[in-house]
Amino acid sequence: MTFPSTIEREKLPKHVAIIMDGNGRWARSRGKPRLFGHRNGVKNVRSVVNAAREIGVPYITLYAFSTENQNRPNDEKSGLMHLLEEFLKRELANMLKDGIRLRTIGDLSGLPVFAQKIVEETVEKTKHNSDWNLTLALNYGSRQEVLNGIQSFAQQVSESGKCPQKIDWSEFSNFLETKDLPDPDLIIRTSGEFRLSNFLLLQAAYAEIFVSPLHWPDFNRQAFIEALQNYIQRERRFGKTGDQISHSTKSTAQIQTT
Repeated sequence: MTFPSTIEREKLPKHVAIIMDGNGRWARSRGKPRLFGHRNGVKNVRSVVNAAREIGVPYITLYAFSTENQNRPNDEKSGLMHLLEEFLKRELANMLKDGIRLRTIGDLSGLPVFAQKIVEETVEKTKHNSDWNLTLALNYGSRQEVLNGIQSFAQQVSESGKCPQKIDWSEFSNFLETKDLPDPDLIIRTSGEFRLSNFLLLQAAYAEIFVSPLHWPDFNRQAFIEALQNYIQRERRFGKTGDQISHSTKSTAQIQTT
């Protein structure tokens, strides 16, 4: 499946955020340990990243490790962190060649030192890339992010004397870790689970949500394209009526042809 028309490409989401779920269940269904599923999930990242770049989705955010994942067994957490290290070491050359900038959201101090080091080094080495954008959510939780943002905002108000009643969303969003990113247009969750799991709760206020029954290691290029095809068929109204959106679209088309 491809995107043959310019019209379809114009409707593509700018930012897709993905909750990569189901690695453990995928492994268990094959009689393998959970880490086997995580390793194959990491391998799958490259196929989805390549698809997004080729199709024309400029921002991808991957929910790689949540604050709640800290409650998992130590051997699984250690394995995940070493997989992260392997992935970044292996992919750095490709990121530099393809102009991919790596960002992270989340509290990196909660990761092992070796994982912090490779993440920080990769972020630094790719910070001048501007062709495409990959963000990893690592030790990330949306509620904690919001609390941190409120605390930073309160401190600024205290120091500057600014009236807190005058702040709007665009200003407050600058206190969130995603301040350099557009809000996600589409959130994909794999493995058939219908929840956001503390992921980008404020930023996803108007995001479209697509749930795939596939476990993450099976969510390949074709599945990603199908999710995008589903997205472009939706009507995003942002509180308006369908008639208003239709009229606005027609007006824009008339302006472009005159």
